[in-house]
Amino acid sequence: MVTYNSRRFLHDFFASLNHPVHLPFRLTIIDNHSTDQTVNGLIRQKQRHFLRYNIRLIINRKNLGLAKAWNMGIDRTDGKYMLFLNPDIKLTPGWLKHMVDCAERHPEAGVIGAKILNYNGIIDHAGFSGGIVRGRGEPESPGRYEDEVAVDGIHGCCFLVKRSIIPVVGRFDEQFFLYAEEDDYCIRVRNAGYRVMVSPAVIYHYGAGSTISRQTRHNYHQASLAKMAQKWVK
Repeated sequence: MVTYNSRRFLHDFFASLNHPVHLPFRLTIIDNHSTDQTVNGLIRQKQRHFLRYNIRLIINRKNLGLAKAWNMGIDRTDGKYMLFLNPDIKLTPGWLKHMVDCAERHPEAGVIGAKILNYNGIIDHAGFSGGIVRGRGEPESPGRYEDEVAVDGIHGCCFLVKRSIIPVVGRFDEQFFLYAEEDDYCIRVRNAGYRVMVSPAVIYHYGAGSTISRQTRHNYHQASLAKMAQKWVK
């Protein structure tokens, strides 16, 4: 998980980690030089949380951008599966098992996404195909979008990558400072012959992972869209 000025989301995130996971995992948190109280909050959570011995903190001396920080996570972990998380999410019971089970059932899959809900219980994203986001704006209900299906791309706030595909697909493209890095990666995964899939794991998402101005966020988004167009639009 990469944080940047994410202090206000930490309580909900760590509280949601209290759900039984039933799978061994380690949480590596990379802070991208937060200027609020995020680092102090992370230190306190690590000291108090029952998973504290499975939590590792890495504090960067400058903001490296999201893709570069995720690549640090790839380099400094060794799990069979890597899950890339935003801090502004709330996990639900069984989330990790759903994602790992999907990965195990589909050896052809390289990336596994989740069903993302807004905090009002409305579906925001269940993968997208053909430029259409599945489920967007629909109310959540049992059985809705709980199938494991191949899609073109997934939401970047929570997704799993099999480490075995890294030698083929490579790491995240660090020209994307913020936004579009997961879209670019999904294209590369599919071009390499793997599938991108969505699992029935349910994740709640605030939709504002760091406290930056609306204009700055807009500028990052536009810059990433331009880079995507330059890279992929023929």
